[in-house]
Amino acid sequence: MIEFKKVTKSYDKRTLILKNIDFKIKTGEFVVLIGESGCGKTTTMKLINRLIDPSSGVVLIDGEDISTVDPIILRRRIGYVIQKEGLMPHMTIGENIELVPKLLKWEKERRKNRAYELLNLLNLDPEIYYEKYPHEVSGGQKQRVGIARALATNPDIILMDEPFSALDPITRESIQDEVLKLQKELGKTIIFVTHDMDEAIKLGERIAFLKDGEILQFDTPDEILKRPASEYIEQFIGKDRIWKTPKKLLVSDIMSKHYWTIEKRSNISRAFNLLKTHDTDFLIVTETEGGRYSEPIGIIFRKNLIYAMENNILRVRDIMDKEFTTIDKDSNLLDVLNKMSSINAKVIPVVDDRNRLTGVITNLGLVNAISKIAPSPEVEEESIGMGDAV
Repeated sequence: MIEFKKVTKSYDKRTLILKNIDFKIKTGEFVVLIGESGCGKTTTMKLINRLIDPSSGVVLIDGEDISTVDPIILRRRIGYVIQKEGLMPHMTIGENIELVPKLLKWEKERRKNRAYELLNLLNLDPEIYYEKYPHEVSGGQKQRVGIARALATNPDIILMDEPFSALDPITRESIQDEVLKLQKELGKTIIFVTHDMDEAIKLGERIAFLKDGEILQFDTPDEILKRPASEYIEQFIGKDRIWKTPKKLLVSDIMSKHYWTIEKRSNISRAFNLLKTHDTDFLIVTETEGGRYSEPIGIIFRKNLIYAMENNILRVRDIMDKEFTTIDKDSNLLDVLNKMSSINAKVIPVVDDRNRLTGVITNLGLVNAISKIAPSPEVEEESIGMGDAV
């Protein structure tokens, strides 16, 4: 774990870069530091490997005050990837990757095997790239080599300072995917600096927002998108960005909690009364009365009740629609779209991990959500079953 305790950094005793920073990064966590230029994010990162030291406060790694550790030894335990990869132009790709292992006096065969392993891991054929020089490969390939070099001694911590900002969008996205894959496979603690919100949302398990040397919010991408802690953060990420990120928009964010239930043994007249009283088009059927947080077992629509009256059917259980599907509240908007289109459903009950009813998704609710993502002709917001829920 990495911990900052009341860390301040200033230059010439007047220029205050960081102001009493306090935060913790868990082992194996991918944390993104984001903010405008000059906010202190790169300074924060450089404190971790002692490229600079704090003016006051302490930085701890696994409980150890790093000011007591030889900075050279410390840096050999921490991988570092910078914006322009920083490869030695007079060295081959293999020699660049093996630089720190060589300083640590690894045997030649061990160094080469590690370089080959890392090149394969980053989709660079070692038989082709090991003997090449940096000027012979593309920018994206250089950045992959920079990542390989950072991983050479298998450090637990990797620092990445805007490593992809100079790459074209396609290459950038490809390497982002590779870094996420590496993180999943290797479980490294990664601290990543960027000014790009899309990149932060894609990569970070948690995001630290910095402004004027202070952390304004340190939370998951979902929480920051849904509940930005200040107007500055809301403006930085862009208002309504959550609606433009379908994978981050969960069913629990767009479902309606206004619905009515009916017990399966109820008679048809009670169902008619509920529909009329609440001006709704459907009822969720449950095993017991007061079925909120019970398992849904069917749905009643007006057409079902009309059929029951015409055929002298008396009980809800005998005419309820049993051919329905549910969706988990932690699914995302794309899951809803796929499910609704595949079964042509008008209503989908939302359930929790114990299959208990927690809400409903309706066609209209879905249309309203989509209209916020892709502006279209206004959709009239007619009420479907809106009122006090059971």
